[in-house]
Amino acid sequence: MDSKNLDAQSGHEFTLTAIIPALAGANMIYGVGMLDSALTWDYASALLQNEFIEMVLKVVNGIQVSDEAFAMDVIREVGPAGEFITHQHTYDNFKKLTHPKLMDRDNRENWEAAGSLDIAELAYEKSLDIIENYKPEPRPDKVQKELDAIYAEYEAAVAERKAKTKTKAG
Repeated sequence: MDSKNLDAQSGHEFTLTAIIPALAGANMIYGVGMLDSALTWDYASALLQNEFIEMVLKVVNGIQVSDEAFAMDVIREVGPAGEFITHQHTYDNFKKLTHPKLMDRDNRENWEAAGSLDIAELAYEKSLDIIENYKPEPRPDKVQKELDAIYAEYEAAVAERKAKTKTKAG
């Protein structure tokens, strides 16, 4: 991303950098948190781009086409002048949508009551909160033992290479 700040340009650049390769079949998204042509890494940018990635994955995974998803029976039941928001089908399915933590989908009144933060300010606030307060769950013993074994195997291989190099040089 060329943008120097977490702003509209950086959001647009990241979205294009992520969605086009993803739609073409790439399975790795590059540049999370990077700004200024990768000369800067930014916590808040990474946090916001994580939400962008969730949405990109929704797009790449496509739209479910089924009788249940289309809910033609619900459309007929509600009719042309009805509303769907209070229908049980809506309630049963709305959680399948993305639920961003940073993007504001609330009305102006609630946004103003919450301090009127723009998305960059909110991302910096949330990233600092994570840095200061996040307490990761400890790894399960089995996982830690496997990691320790991998590390020990690597250390042994490095020591063996050093010994062979020293013998050849000596």
